[in-house]
Amino acid sequence: MAVADLAVQQYSGGGPDTDTVTTPRLSTSDTDTPGTANPIPIPAAGTIFSYWMTLHLTITNIQDATVINNHLFYSDGACGWALGGGGELWIAQKTGADMGVPTGSYDQATGTPGVEGDDFDDVADGHAYYKTGEGTHSAPAAVDSFTTGGSEMTVDAGDHSIAEAFKGIVIQAEIDDDATRGAMAAETLTFQFDEV
Repeated sequence: MAVADLAVQQYSGGGPDTDTVTTPRLSTSDTDTPGTANPIPIPAAGTIFSYWMTLHLTITNIQDATVINNHLFYSDGACGWALGGGGELWIAQKTGADMGVPTGSYDQATGTPGVEGDDFDDVADGHAYYKTGEGTHSAPAAVDSFTTGGSEMTVDAGDHSIAEAFKGIVIQAEIDDDATRGAMAAETLTFQFDEV
């Protein structure tokens, strides 16, 4: 039996553009390939945000699988980024069983390129699906609060039997004025699923 082919795709731009990524990078731009351009600056005072990033686990070829479901997300439980006292790597969430964003509810990241992104939870400029006041809103959670062994985030519990994207996650970094300068080591974020 041939197992299904899956990839992580980053959604960006107004279309959106969907591109397979293996090492996505947060920045102050809405692109899946920022490189070292538009890094997230350390503010003179207070905190600022990166642009938010939308990632979807996507079935690219169902192969011999009957159904793929139970899509979960978790981290290694310890964000090693020195983002400062009020800094955090955030993930948007909803209340209820599925916390992921449907592909049809994609919302392009906004902000000032090279300066800062808009807070995805902001009532005026935030993500249309996740911001304060929208439907089953729940405050963003620290990415490292979701870990393996029973503390995973349920992104999409639904059954998928064709090549298509699961609901996705939206993450964003908040940087405080006492953050450490320089490139940070890669963080491990894991998507898990069941295949029958």
